[in-house]
Amino acid sequence: MTNENDDLSITSCDRCPRMVAFGNILLDISVELKDGKILHDFDLKPDDQREVPADKLAALVSVAVETCGNPIYNPGGSALNTCRILRALGEKNIIFCGAVGVDENGQILQQILKDCALNTCIQTLPDEMTGTCMCLISGDKRSLNANIGASLHFKKEFVSSRWCQSKIGVCKSAAHTNIDEDVRIFYIEGYFVPEKFHICTYIYEQYCKGTANLLVTNLNASYILQEFTTEMRFLVEHADLVFGNLAEFIALAQIYNCDDVDALARLLIKPYRKHNRNKILIATDGCRSVRLYYGAGSKFVAECYPVPVIQGNLVIDTTGAGDSFVAGFLYKFMNDESPTLVDCIRYGCKVAGKVIRQVGCNLPSSVPSSPSIAPSAKEGMIP
Repeated sequence: MTNENDDLSITSCDRCPRMVAFGNILLDISVELKDGKILHDFDLKPDDQREVPADKLAALVSVAVETCGNPIYNPGGSALNTCRILRALGEKNIIFCGAVGVDENGQILQQILKDCALNTCIQTLPDEMTGTCMCLISGDKRSLNANIGASLHFKKEFVSSRWCQSKIGVCKSAAHTNIDEDVRIFYIEGYFVPEKFHICTYIYEQYCKGTANLLVTNLNASYILQEFTTEMRFLVEHADLVFGNLAEFIALAQIYNCDDVDALARLLIKPYRKHNRNKILIATDGCRSVRLYYGAGSKFVAECYPVPVIQGNLVIDTTGAGDSFVAGFLYKFMNDESPTLVDCIRYGCKVAGKVIRQVGCNLPSSVPSSPSIAPSAKEGMIP
């Protein structure tokens, strides 16, 4: 039984959301490609994610919609996807923080979020355009091309304002210095880091440092690690729980001059000191496996779990698969009375497996019972 001695309970006082998430807000426009011409013409890869200039994105959207037709519009953004899936699973006590422009896309997004009953704390910026992501889908691959627009200009002054603070929760760090006090999650996506790292450090200092509260982050993309190395190292080293895919963890290992992800995990876990808790690293590897690392100080555990098989013809769109895995993991983490990390991984796989069967990061009306899952590697061994 994995991690059975840890206190994984996440509770909050009546005045505080159990989870507060910070991330970019995007309007996702998804089309299914008929061939590879658009990818070739715009010098794009079939399975990639990148930020592009606003003019290039506008041209790409125009050509993609005209050529492929039938675009599907969904809210996008890593942390926002996770929050929406958490809300669809039934978790009410969460709040998402971000920024949109004062434009039609911003109005569409805010109405969608209102309709799905997700609590939000959104800054509207009149001089900026709402972020957009063009999702080009070809089978189980997707080319994600985004311009984050207003999200880039989200202000620390807004986060620290009395209005935003009242929505995030009235409790300050001093209220949670006792380890037995209520525990909350503060989730920061990796995409949020550019131009907003000062907000990340504010969140850590204000709500997590010296408290039982958990800082959770998602690596999100290798280019974020490579271009914002110092900032991402801060988040990774201070986070209690780190999500990412295997390619991102490999990129992170290279930054730390580690030979492999196993060595990286040992390096990050060794200095961790929080009473009755482990530092947890979760590396997903598509349809193949989920790697789990956890421990504190000299304690180090590494395990690997297979992902339940889904027939290829059932996979419609893998956009948001990682975000929905995080949502499933956190839902089990936050709501089961005595969850194990295996339980959380199992539920994360189940939720992601349902989301990839439809276009956009959306959950169907029902989620099946948990599939069986068993370790494919013993403690300390990673294939």
